[in-house]
Amino acid sequence: MWKCECGEFNNDDLEFCGQCEKPRLSDPAGQGKQLTTRAMFRRIQDFILFDIAFCAMVALYCVVVDGKVLPPERFGTIAVPEVLKTTLPIIAIILFQILLVINILRMLYTSAFTSEKNSVLLRRIYQMLKKDQNKKPGGEE
Repeated sequence: MWKCECGEFNNDDLEFCGQCEKPRLSDPAGQGKQLTTRAMFRRIQDFILFDIAFCAMVALYCVVVDGKVLPPERFGTIAVPEVLKTTLPIIAIILFQILLVINILRMLYTSAFTSEKNSVLLRRIYQMLKKDQNKKPGGEE
C-alpha cells in the first residue's frame, strides 16, 4: 500500500492515485538503482573483462594439468583423470558464457522495463497537463 498526497491509500500495483489521478511519487531510497547508458556499458565491459580473465585461468589450468609448465620431476605428477582434462574446462567455459549472457540480458531487460515505465508515466503526465489546459478557458492561467 502507498499513500497519496491527497490521503488516499492505493494498491502497490497502481502507478496513479485512484481518487485524484496524481502519479505515484516514491522516495529515492525506495527506488531501485537506475543505470545510465555509460554505466550500463561500463558494466558490460567489466563482464567481458572478467570473462576474458576467467577463460585465461581455464587455459592456464589446461596447461598446468598437461604438465608443460610444472615438470613432473620437480613438482610431482598431478593426478587428474584423462576425462576431466578435456571436459572440465569446456564445461566451465560454457557455463560461464551462459552466465555472462544471462547477466547482460537481465541488465538490458531491466533498462528496457524502466524506460517503458518512464514512457508510460510521462505520457500520463502529458495527458493530465493537456486535460488541465482544456479545462481553463482559452488555455490561459
